[in-house]
Amino acid sequence: MDTFLLNEQQRQPVDHPDPEVRRLVRAMTMNPMELEYAWSARRQARGTAKHVDVCLVEDDPSNISMVRFLLESASIGLLAVDSCEGAILALRETRPRLLLVDLGLPDRSGLEIARVVRGWYGYPHIPIVALTASAEKAGAAWRAGFSGFIAKPFVPKTFQTMVKSWVSVQTH
Repeated sequence: MDTFLLNEQQRQPVDHPDPEVRRLVRAMTMNPMELEYAWSARRQARGTAKHVDVCLVEDDPSNISMVRFLLESASIGLLAVDSCEGAILALRETRPRLLLVDLGLPDRSGLEIARVVRGWYGYPHIPIVALTASAEKAGAAWRAGFSGFIAKPFVPKTFQTMVKSWVSVQTH
């Protein structure tokens, strides 16, 4: 079985009250075929996935508010989540055109999201962009499968332009 994400310590079930989150974290060690089969069955039971333009994985409320304002003013739909587990759950239900990920999340490294998503059938080509205050993490982001990175703090107009270009590439 291919396990490509978690070390032994991280394979332990998280201490979370929601059994769905615990099950999902355990599922992160499945190989891509097992994972796709399980999720396709679940999608069929729930209906088709919703489309959103951008999924933001960020734990800082002020950054979420700024990104929401910038993207909504550009008519770009945003779904914001505040953890890796939240991102995994959201990605099961939606099909974003772009994934923006803060690398310094409280529950896990944002790098893990790219490693997981790149292994999913149907998601290998989604642009995943790192948001980080550390330029040194850019190399790690590339190796993990990120398409690019935006350094924080970012210039609002430049950020908006970059996001528009990534979203429009996935639209056409």
